[in-house]
Amino acid sequence: MEEGLKPTGDRKLDQAVRQWLQYDRNPKTSSLVKHMVKDGAVEALKKCFSSRMEFGTAGLRAAMGPGVSCMNDLTIIQTTQGFCRYLEQSFGNLKERGVVIGYDARAHPPSGGSSKRFARLAAAVFISQGVPVHLFSEITPTPFVPFTVSHLGLCAGIMVTASHNPKQDNGYKVYWENGAQIVSPHDAGISKAIEENLEPWPESWNTEEALKTPLLKDPYQDITTQYFQAIQRHCHHREINKNSQVKIVHTSVHGVGHTFVQSAFKAFDLHPPYPVEEQKDPDPEFPTVKYPNPEEGKGVL
Repeated sequence: MEEGLKPTGDRKLDQAVRQWLQYDRNPKTSSLVKHMVKDGAVEALKKCFSSRMEFGTAGLRAAMGPGVSCMNDLTIIQTTQGFCRYLEQSFGNLKERGVVIGYDARAHPPSGGSSKRFARLAAAVFISQGVPVHLFSEITPTPFVPFTVSHLGLCAGIMVTASHNPKQDNGYKVYWENGAQIVSPHDAGISKAIEENLEPWPESWNTEEALKTPLLKDPYQDITTQYFQAIQRHCHHREINKNSQVKIVHTSVHGVGHTFVQSAFKAFDLHPPYPVEEQKDPDPEFPTVKYPNPEEGKGVL
């Protein structure tokens, strides 16, 4: 245990905390862990360190906070290092083709985590290994990432989003070269590679340098144009759409959808939907809903 911090009496837990404090460079999460140790908050420490987030076919999803069971700077770096190594094993031309990374507007001030920061850290990991990264400069809807994978012929994509889960959550969705979310046995292979690459590589924390390198590209403008052109192939009744008097209401429930849904309706020559003003703009606090899932019905809508 770090000097000045008393052991909890649980050897496995103490070892996990010691390794965390050795690896973590985020002052907020490391401070939260140190305070839990000083306060003797063993149960809180167990909640954060007893089990690592499980990487499955949907990637990762957990609350943002300190420890291996949460989404934070260090676990994002560890996950991306494992994913990078797995892609290197799977594609001989990874350094020619590259990956794409997108993110939503989620943020968690207590731990210093946010989708944008996690996306930048993931980009830094790949760039440190010479892999080109197409990192969106703005928040985007999830479909932009798999579309970019297919459109640009990339090896993989990552979308940092918790979709419609509670505000403290975040997620790490992974897409393969076919633009689909990964399937077995890739999940097990990635999970194994993560466990083998837990120590941060020297440049994995260096987002500032990563953002300056020519290996980093911003696909935002091009993909926004190409996406809304591509979906028009599925518009079969344009004249009917133009004359339709049907009124539609749309809420993005404080997510990123408003601008993009408006553009999609325009692409189909439909009248734009009426936005729910109170829920229109992205807001990581989700002030009008506890659980931003439209399937919940009355409590959300």
